[in-house]
Amino acid sequence: MAETHTEVADHGQGGLPQFDATTFESQIVWLFLTFIVLFIVVSRMALPRVTKVLEEREERIATDLDTAERLRKEAEEVKEAYEVSVAEARKKAQETIAAAKETIQADIAKAQAELDATLGAKADEAEARIEKARAEALAGIGEVAGEVAAQMVEKLGGVDVDVADATKAAKAALGTVKGA
Repeated sequence: MAETHTEVADHGQGGLPQFDATTFESQIVWLFLTFIVLFIVVSRMALPRVTKVLEEREERIATDLDTAERLRKEAEEVKEAYEVSVAEARKKAQETIAAAKETIQADIAKAQAELDATLGAKADEAEARIEKARAEALAGIGEVAGEVAAQMVEKLGGVDVDVADATKAAKAALGTVKGA
């Protein structure tokens, strides 16, 4: 076991092989050769694929931007058309409301005129009936007054008075009162 330890110790004296000055030139040559091979592989295989992906991505982004701009313009046109149609609808609604108001006011005026005419006719009829009843009442009041006067004279004075004479006297008295 001691021998194994010694062998390990002999190999460990050189340090890191990258810093060994005797192998430094060969390492640089291999570094350049590996770099050139890697550069060729990357530039021939990987770089075209990455370039192609980037170009496709740019095209897709440009297409998406164009589509977005077109859709924005269409949305603005739709919005303007919507605003125009809303304004037209409001205008039509206002016109409809105004026409309905005019129609309603005309109907109200017509109904009011009909009501006024009906009430006027009924008032004229009522006045005519009142005048007729008044005339009848006034015509009959003389007779009633004559009968009442005849009965009063008979009861108060004990004199029998003719009803026709009492009626003439009552009518004559009412005529002077009526004329006054």
